[in-house]
Amino acid sequence: MSPGLRIAVCVKQVLDTGVPLAVANGAVRQEAPWPIARVGAAERAALEAALRWREQMGGAVLAVSVGQDEAEAALRLCLARGAERAVHIVRADRLDAVGSASAVARVLANEAVDLVVCGGASGDGASGLFPAVLAAELDAALLTAVSGVRLEGRHLEVERRLERGNREQVSCELPAVLAVEPVLAEPRYISVRAVQAARERMVETVHSSEGPSPGYDLLALEPAKPRPKRVSGPDARLSAMDRLAHLVTGGVQQKQSGGFTEGAADQVADAILRYLQDKGFVRGRT
Repeated sequence: MSPGLRIAVCVKQVLDTGVPLAVANGAVRQEAPWPIARVGAAERAALEAALRWREQMGGAVLAVSVGQDEAEAALRLCLARGAERAVHIVRADRLDAVGSASAVARVLANEAVDLVVCGGASGDGASGLFPAVLAAELDAALLTAVSGVRLEGRHLEVERRLERGNREQVSCELPAVLAVEPVLAEPRYISVRAVQAARERMVETVHSSEGPSPGYDLLALEPAKPRPKRVSGPDARLSAMDRLAHLVTGGVQQKQSGGFTEGAADQVADAILRYLQDKGFVRGRT
């Protein structure tokens, strides 16, 4: 790669979630004559950020993807956006996140890259294991949930998105692996001419013989379960009928109609006091 910052971007082609899905024979399929796939939002942000850093500091961008024929389409999108090279790691079967990261790490080990950028979680499995395993294989620093980056030479200052809207500022030295969020960068526009030119460019092919991931077996992949709505429990002192009504209504109490008390000041005070005594707010007079 040319002198400057050497950046590798890991991309993945997944089914487009905007296309309606249908369940047929126990399998989820798209309601389309052929599979419609696209590069995930986090991977597109990773590619755009890498291209901006290259324009700022010089160097080159290498796009890498693991998979069968669909991976080549993702890599040609990277070439159309401005990546210098693209490497397709071909597999006869599909790898899990750990096996894919190991295959990518072996390729990048021969490239001597300074920075690896990938999505924090893919649009299908979304396990988040890929960047962690990749950083461990490359013996590089790992920064996840990245929403902002500032580069100064070989020094990184990163903003991370935490739960409940919190932010964390951290720094590290290169080499590093960044697992980025879609908000990191807005992808640039691709011209039709660039897309056509990318179809004629070479995509390097590497055949991987990576076996099953040691110590890691995917047993099942299930959709997220909806969280039950929190409701207040009924008071144990209520009758069975009142507790049942409390559960049926979700704890919503109907507003009771009130009344007005008129008269002299001492009469109104006595009426209020009796009401408080009846409701158990104050004790009766001794």
